[in-house]
Amino acid sequence: MKKYIAPVLSLFLITLCVVGLLVLTNRFTKGPIEAKEKEEAEKAMNMVLSGGAPFTDISEEVMKLDINTKAKLKGVSKSAKGYVFTMVAKGYGGEMVVFVGINNEGAVENIVIGDNDETPNIGKNAELPEFTSQFTGFTRQDDIADNVDYITRATVTTDAVISAVESALLIHAEVVK
Repeated sequence: MKKYIAPVLSLFLITLCVVGLLVLTNRFTKGPIEAKEKEEAEKAMNMVLSGGAPFTDISEEVMKLDINTKAKLKGVSKSAKGYVFTMVAKGYGGEMVVFVGINNEGAVENIVIGDNDETPNIGKNAELPEFTSQFTGFTRQDDIADNVDYITRATVTTDAVISAVESALLIHAEVVK
C-alpha cells in the first residue's frame, strides 16, 4: 500500500499544477477573446446592414417571444436601417453562424457566414459572395429554397444557410408586428 502513495500523490500534484495553469491561462485570455469576438460580430453586422451602425442589442426582448424556428437565434441587434439576426444552424460540419441583415422593408439586405467547420472547398464555398449574394432581396413571402442555387456536393450546408435566413425572416416578422 505504501508503494502506491508516492506515485498517486505525485500524479495528484502534477494534475493540480496543470489545472492551476489552465485556470490562469483562461483568466488572462478570456477578456481579449471576448473583445475579438465582439469586434468580429460588429464587422459582420456592418457587412450585412451597411451604414446601420450604431447597433443596439435587443436579444433579451426578442428571445422572450419564444418563436419556434428551424435555426437557433443567438442574438439580435437593431439599428435605424433595420435588424441584424445572428442565427445558428446545423450544417454538415456542425453548427454554423449566419449573420442576416434585414432592412426596414423586411427584405434581406445581405448575409455573412460566420464560424463554421464546413468542408474546405465544398461547404466553405457558402462563405463566398457568389453564394451569399443570392439571398439579397428575399422577404418572408419568398420561397427561398426554390430560388437559391445549391452548392454542389454541399446540400446540407446550403439547407443550413436557407433555414437560418428563413428563421431570421420569421423572427423579424414577429418582432416588427
